[in-house]
Parts: sequence; C-alpha cells; structure tokens
Amino acid sequence: MKLFMVGDFFSDTGPGVANIQLKKGWKNNKNVYFSERVNRFSRIIEMVKGIYGCDAVCFCSPSKANLLGIKLANIFNKKKFYYMHGYLTVERKLANPSLTESDIKKVNDFEKKMFAGVNKVFCVSKTFSEYMKSTEKTYAHKFDYNFNGLDVRHLETVCNSSSNRQINQIISIGGGMRRKNNRIVCKAIDKLNKEYGANLKFVVIGLPYSDKEEICQYDFVEYYDHLPHEKTLELLSESQIYIQNSSFETFGLGVIEALLCGCDLLISKAVGVIDIIDTLDSTDVIYNTQEVEEIANKILNVLKNTNNRRLNEGLRKDLINHESAAESLYEKIKGHI
Repeated sequence: MKLFMVGDFFSDTGPGVANIQLKKGWKNNKNVYFSERVNRFSRIIEMVKGIYGCDAVCFCSPSKANLLGIKLANIFNKKKFYYMHGYLTVERKLANPSLTESDIKKVNDFEKKMFAGVNKVFCVSKTFSEYMKSTEKTYAHKFDYNFNGLDVRHLETVCNSSSNRQINQIISIGGGMRRKNNRIVCKAIDKLNKEYGANLKFVVIGLPYSDKEEICQYDFVEYYDHLPHEKTLELLSESQIYIQNSSFETFGLGVIEALLCGCDLLISKAVGVIDIIDTLDSTDVIYNTQEVEEIANKILNVLKNTNNRRLNEGLRKDLINHESAAESLYEKIKGHI
C-alpha cells in the first residue's frame, strides 16, 4: 500500500513534533510519502501528484487545504484518513472564552467537513477517541485511535536522571495557554509556600497566550517563552515534579518526556496519556483542574511519596515507541483499503 501523508512535518508545535516522530518511525518504509512544500501553490501541485500516485492519503494537520485534498481523493478514487491531534472546536473556545457561538460554529463546520469527508479518523489516544464519539455522535462510527509515538530509546539515552535534581522544582510545559491551567498551579504552589514554607519553584515553558502575565506575578516562577528541545530536556532532568493540569489534552508527549527524564508526575484526568500508564493511581491524578486545594494536597503527597519509578514500570513503551506507533497506523489504514 502506498500512503501519502499530508501535514506539518517541520514545526516544533505539539502536532508537528508528533508528526516528525511518525515520519522517523517510517524511515524504513519506502511505501510512505510525505508532503514537503510550504508555498501554497507548490503544495497544491504536490497534493495533486501525491494523491494521484497513492492508494490512500492521510491528513495529519488541521488545514482548509485538506478539504481540497479530500475532493482530489474523491476524483482519483482514493481512500482518505485523518490523524487527529486536537479538537479545534473545544480548544479555541477554551483558549478564548469571548469567541461568539458563530465563531465556534465556523470552526466546527470545518471539522465536520473533515469527519464527513474521510473514511476513518484516528485520534491520538483512546481517551480522545471516546470523547469524540460522545461529542460528534453523527460520526461516532468513524472514530478510532492510534497513539502518538516518540523515540523512547533515544530519550532514555539523552534524558539525564540528574544528580543536579532540585527537589523543590516543579515544571510544566504549555506556557500561558488557558486550558493548561498553569495559573491554577501557581495558586496551589503559592499556598504551599505561604502555609508550609515549602520554598517551591515553578518553571513554565511555552508561549504567553492569555495567562503569562498572571503566571509571572509570582516571584517563584521562572518563565521561558521558547526553548530548544535539548534545553527543555535538561530542565526536566533537573526538576522533581512535572504537572500537566490541562482541562483538555488529547495526548501529552511532554508527560512521557518528563517521566523518562526522572520527574514524578501529577496529571489531570483529561490528559490522553493516562491510557498508556498502567500503574497510575488516584494520588497521581488531578480530578478538578480548578481546585487549588486538591492540587496543593497532591503536590505535597508526591513530594513525600515519589512516583517516578512506579509510573515508569507501568509505561506502555511497546505502544508509544515511534516505530510501533507508525507501523500500527500503517496497518490500521491498510485494513480499510
């Protein structure tokens, strides 16, 4: 089966990084081809040639150009698939509560056209797939899942379980994006520092979005808008706890990187990566991302009862290794040809 993958294989955004890992996992599969052009006109030409010459096309980034790709695939009688990293309808609403219903409807109309136009939608986690089945009920039969992948062996090599680990340092990736709820984590840390003299630091990495200013009001915060990946791994290796307090998180590659770098974890129930850590228990999970008291108590518990070793033992590396994830997606698509 010749498979043409259309999407972002360049950027260091979450979906871009995940797509790059898939591409890396297929390095020995000569039947998988990838879009490369960035100029709009040349990308259209590339799409025509790529879809004409393949057995199936898989769109792996949200773009209105995908709708043209679907039309071309229909003309050439090719199977169409969507590897879905996120649900823009929810993510944009969470990022900007002031958006009108009309604005949200436009986004959702685009996504519905994607769901209607493809043969199958592969979400990046089982949790995300189940959510989509319950939310987009008209297309529930189209949703399946295939986990994101990453080069586990490489990460185990470069991640340093550092002797420089700072037991009072907490870290999170996601910056000031509203749905990451890092401002709520700040309130929990502030409570612990004031009431217990915990002297905790909080390293936040990510673009400013709406919440950076509020986050940076706390003197214990160290904020980076952007860092090279190697520097991010270095900071993870120096930190004691990684917190992902997201209201909506389809997978969460950063959680796995943090775990492999030796961090203890505290993650919300909305993070898709919970599907592939078999040894999670209730003390590792945030059930209410807005509840300062719960987060503060669970930070205290993790500081007293390290969970990195237990969670590492339960990590399903066989499901998320980039080669396994890529091969799994290829076989699932092949099964629909």
